[in-house]
Amino acid sequence: MEDMSAVESMEALRPQSFLFGCELKEKKDYTLDVGGDDNEHQLSLRTVSLGVGASDGLHLVEAEALDYEGTPTKVVLAALKMSVQPTVSLGGFEITPPVTFRLKSGTGPVYISGQHLIALDEDLSSDEEEDDSMLENSSQKQGVKRPPPLQGSKTMQKKMKMEVEEEDDDEEDDDEDDDDDDEDIDDDEEEEEEKTPAKKPVQKPP
Repeated sequence: MEDMSAVESMEALRPQSFLFGCELKEKKDYTLDVGGDDNEHQLSLRTVSLGVGASDGLHLVEAEALDYEGTPTKVVLAALKMSVQPTVSLGGFEITPPVTFRLKSGTGPVYISGQHLIALDEDLSSDEEEDDSMLENSSQKQGVKRPPPLQGSKTMQKKMKMEVEEEDDDEEDDDEDDDDDDEDIDDDEEEEEEKTPAKKPVQKPP
């Protein structure tokens, strides 16, 4: 049951990776302490290298951290010499903070590089993502403005309606004028027929 709960707790965590680096000198140690942070931290060390200006003497790089019982433990990470071995690859040597790096011998400078892994709770990260998405949506809604209603649309509709009615009236007037013209033509023809006397038939002489 404990193993299952440990697996579930690990699945609920989402690790994030950050660059890590520090410089060591003869009287300059480096300590990484993440006390007060509820997230899980881990260092994955990659290389230990001598810097420019380092002497050709032996440089011993030491790390001090806690073992599984919580007891401080010191280990030698690398033995460097400029003319023989200026760089050592640690290949992802992992240490859980708090940890202190120091030069056991030599003057340095010595550079340690690697990755700082932080396991974040997925619930917290999802809440942050939801907050970011809500902010983006609100900014998009604020940025999109609705176009103002067309002014005078009703007036335009009234004008168009009046124009259509006027066209219909004009067509009716034209039809009435055509009818009147036809009636006038018929009256004129009747008057001409009345005025023109009927021709008498021509009588042949006996």
